[in-house]
Amino acid sequence: MAPSEKMRDINPRHTWWYRFFMRVPVRCFILPLGRGPFKVKTERYKGEMPSRPFIMVFNHTTDYDFIGTVNGIPEYGRYIISDEIIKKRWKRAIITTATDGIFRRKGENADRVVAAVKETLDQGINVYFAAEGEECHNGVTAPVRRRTGQMIKDMGVDLMTFKMEGGYLMKPKWAKNKSKGHLYGRVAGIYKKEDLAKMTPEEINELIERDFKFNVYDWVKENKIPYDRKDRAEYMEKILYRCPHCGALYKMHSKKDDFFCEACGYKLTVNEYGLFEGEDVRFDNIYDWDVWQTQCLREESVHWAENPDEVITSDTGCTLIRMHGNATEWMSKGDVNLSITYNEVIIESPKVHMRMPLKDLRGLQSVRNGISLSYNGEYFKVLCLQYPQCMRRYRVIRRIIMGEKYVG
Repeated sequence: MAPSEKMRDINPRHTWWYRFFMRVPVRCFILPLGRGPFKVKTERYKGEMPSRPFIMVFNHTTDYDFIGTVNGIPEYGRYIISDEIIKKRWKRAIITTATDGIFRRKGENADRVVAAVKETLDQGINVYFAAEGEECHNGVTAPVRRRTGQMIKDMGVDLMTFKMEGGYLMKPKWAKNKSKGHLYGRVAGIYKKEDLAKMTPEEINELIERDFKFNVYDWVKENKIPYDRKDRAEYMEKILYRCPHCGALYKMHSKKDDFFCEACGYKLTVNEYGLFEGEDVRFDNIYDWDVWQTQCLREESVHWAENPDEVITSDTGCTLIRMHGNATEWMSKGDVNLSITYNEVIIESPKVHMRMPLKDLRGLQSVRNGISLSYNGEYFKVLCLQYPQCMRRYRVIRRIIMGEKYVG
């Protein structure tokens, strides 16, 4: 069995070691020293704990959410973690020493994860995970994964919700640098298994979403907490791609604290609160801008359906890799053309010609600097490394085509 598969085993491993490691080295030494540099100010829960074992879910705002929940919840638990975090050997060594993660590959079928959750709970160990499935991309909490409510109901255990605040502005998913702001958080709710058993999976999801509901821009306007960082606008092209002034696509560029359109000259500045300032600011934050540009895509989807072979969007100069566990196979480097039509994702280079029907994709997710694709039992990444680009738009387009309500 490959090392990556061993780490993704269903059964908990060396539980005695992980309990000791979290209780002594982490809580007694590492966490007190790390709270300051990582700006963690989550509240330690001192109330009555749920019946053990239980599931805890949190909204995923930043890379530091794990530290925030460990600081806030005294109970040991096994985390569901994206295996992107263990691709590098040195990170894998640290993380697998510190925590017995249930590692999940983006776009992978959830059956293995659900089985691991059941086995973990059956052994009396809590399970913790980000219910949205990925880090917040625009500053507002996303809906939870559709399967979350069903899994919680099927497990027949208590539920705790932990709400994070402010973390997105510490270092947005797209950003170049970390800010000087703080991560806040607290337990939002505790729900008994008897009450959850009476609810539908959809109602459980709605309950979690109510506890998580959070708009970081409304919050920062109200609380006036600065999240200043160097080059506040750099790499914002990874999230915003349509000019609200002239409508031009992929003409937005960043330079230090400024964000501007090369087509019409529209320009704004990002202040220390992560808000936009300028002479003609249509949107003062990323979320409102992102909602608008997504709505534009929805309106264009009628044209896509009428012209199913027409390319909707594309990128050139990409790199294609195939993943084998943690091993990387470079299939074509720097010469890949990536495009999407109403029917398929097309990947072409002098070495590769692949056409993946959208309906047959197991998953299309956004990853750092690109997208991941799960197709025919294989896992691929297409990366755009030459310049910052909003690769997440491929995921949004596919979700619109597939008729999904939430497309973020």
